[in-house]
Amino acid sequence: MTGKISPRACGRRSDANNAPKAACAGDRGFETGQKTGAILENSRLNDSSKAARRRPLNRGCEKTRVMVGSWRMKAHNWQLSGESRLSRSVDHMLTGAAHPSLICFNERTSKMSSMPKVQFENRDSAQRPTEQDIENRLAQGLVSNTALSIYQARKRPGFGTPIPYTRFKFARRFHPVHPHRHAVEISDPSLDRSDETAVAINPRNPRNIVAGAASFDGTQFINTAYVTKNGGNTWKTVTALKNTDEGAGIAFDDSGNCYYATMQGGFFPVCIVSQDGGLTWSLPAAFGFGDKTAVAARGKIALCGFDRINTEACAFTLDGGVNWTVHDFTDSGIGTGPLVSYDHKHFYIIYSALDNNLKLYASHDQGQTWTGPTTIVAGNTPESNIAGPLSYEGGALTSPGTNVAIDGHGRLHVLYIDSNKQVPMYTSSHDHGATWSKPVNVDPERATRAHMWPCLSCTKHGDLQGGSLIYNQALGKYSILQHIKDEDEDEWTTLEADNGPWPAAGPSPGFRIGFGDYFDCDSLPERGISVMAWSETSNGQQPWQTWVRIRNLFDYKEDRIEALENEIDRLVDASSSQEMPFPRTKQNIAKFEAILDGLRVKLRTEQDALEK
Repeated sequence: MTGKISPRACGRRSDANNAPKAACAGDRGFETGQKTGAILENSRLNDSSKAARRRPLNRGCEKTRVMVGSWRMKAHNWQLSGESRLSRSVDHMLTGAAHPSLICFNERTSKMSSMPKVQFENRDSAQRPTEQDIENRLAQGLVSNTALSIYQARKRPGFGTPIPYTRFKFARRFHPVHPHRHAVEISDPSLDRSDETAVAINPRNPRNIVAGAASFDGTQFINTAYVTKNGGNTWKTVTALKNTDEGAGIAFDDSGNCYYATMQGGFFPVCIVSQDGGLTWSLPAAFGFGDKTAVAARGKIALCGFDRINTEACAFTLDGGVNWTVHDFTDSGIGTGPLVSYDHKHFYIIYSALDNNLKLYASHDQGQTWTGPTTIVAGNTPESNIAGPLSYEGGALTSPGTNVAIDGHGRLHVLYIDSNKQVPMYTSSHDHGATWSKPVNVDPERATRAHMWPCLSCTKHGDLQGGSLIYNQALGKYSILQHIKDEDEDEWTTLEADNGPWPAAGPSPGFRIGFGDYFDCDSLPERGISVMAWSETSNGQQPWQTWVRIRNLFDYKEDRIEALENEIDRLVDASSSQEMPFPRTKQNIAKFEAILDGLRVKLRTEQDALEK
């Protein structure tokens, strides 16, 4: 990509000889009536018989405004052909403008049509770096795999020319009546890929879930939102933002606002907001130069974390995304995880520092002042080796930013990968991050297998849901694991979230992202459902697609009770037929009875928990 976005690119397709187009938040990639973005509705009644059909792009903006930072000019029926005085003047302003991208939008379709206001505490952070500055930072710093890959892909000859999809896909697969029992593929069959997936549940309407991912529509990189409002039975695809460079960071606040953090136009973190559960999106608030975005929300507050390759930074809003403040820290790291406390007072930024320590910054007055950094775990590197065919992507972030959580008691929870042993480790703090518990392995049964890319969420009560990707060398396949621990339990339970191990091949001749740098999970504040979302390939080839697994807490409890009952019955039957234990010595019989007694205690505990 180039260091400057040409206004001529706004509203038309870029090719190998043109700069990437600026985002048109109201542009519709598919004709969808009155909804903003590219929307495909999946119906479980007719989905199996109808393939998604792409429709002509609506390239025009009948009434637009061109905004750069605080500058605003009206441009009615702007003619995009030729080098007009307007485009030259805007191009001139971009050179020293605070806002890193040129925005074109259709006022008829945007619910939040005004440009968000962004205040930089450090004025230098508002300046747009030159192309050479970007190259220098990339050469010196640690950069996320996906953003760097997209940056390099933009420079390839022929970028922006439509390409055939790797394989033809029919419409979305049929979703069962009870989607909680299986993982389901939710990504758009017409998109070339769906990588680096994030997900969030609307606390005001638990049937409203939004997942997001980095996609490619055949001509440019976009960020999609996959939206369900009926608990996962049907999904819609919305183009949330165009000309993007990273996967998604997604969070709902308590008011039902959905925040979507990513990067646009290069290494430039942005955040957009939806007020209708993910169907339409605001103009982006831009936070200057940076990489690796993530977002957390509570009340009407959102906190975005990122790094400036690699100095840590954050941006926060106290009014639902209308006004933002950008704060820069002094320490360097990657994989920034933001948290907001339930009482809205405390902000936390957790990150993997480049000095090989997991660290934390904290604010106890809504971002007005900050303390830190303090060390959470010493001697853990930001990256670990990737096992298996995905090793071509580089390194796996040990703390990617989706791996932190906070409960209603103010306890901080972190799930990270031990960079030496490659196992998922959990630690927590009860005193705002001043001290931390001794880390424990949440999956000791698989202690010899390489775990990667942890994620974490929790309820208000402290019930934890974690995740990790694991590679089975014997099978040559990957699996998505779900690690669960209730607040009143001491031990973790690990389940498989996907529908079985899946293959992944090495790099293909053309550019592909692959799994990305992270995946994500979310839990309702009150006990109920939890969701996990990731990118997966069904046959080891492209394209990668987004999958989700929705779990109902009560279904999960019932499943555990049924499994314990079946195991007890099996052992009792084996004992009655004298098949077990073998040999039937007094010592072995005593051990066998002790095992049965232990299972019966677990069964009573699970039954009590379900009743509670």
